[in-house]
Amino acid sequence: MDPFLVGATIAVAVLIGAGLHRVWAGPTVFDRLVAVALVTANGVVILVLLGAVLERPNLFFDIGISYALLAFLLPLALGRYFEQQIRERDAAGDREDTPSSGEVSS
Repeated sequence: MDPFLVGATIAVAVLIGAGLHRVWAGPTVFDRLVAVALVTANGVVILVLLGAVLERPNLFFDIGISYALLAFLLPLALGRYFEQQIRERDAAGDREDTPSSGEVSS
């Protein structure tokens, strides 16, 4: 085991902990979405590092690639969901009174 790889794996695990804190305490949904993307990206890095540390790169790299593909689809699905929610809200007439682009509010 290479001590550098073990240390890098531990450091990335700490970063995942920080990202999970933001997922839990994020003030907005979009902060949480960005934090989930961070956690999944760091998860892929940990899988690659574990593959190198445990000398089983083929297994961990395949799992990492699969996990990265799923992590890529999550923001797309959530973006579509939020877009649909906004359209439904606008169609129902729950839109806030905001000035149009030509109006000036005082």
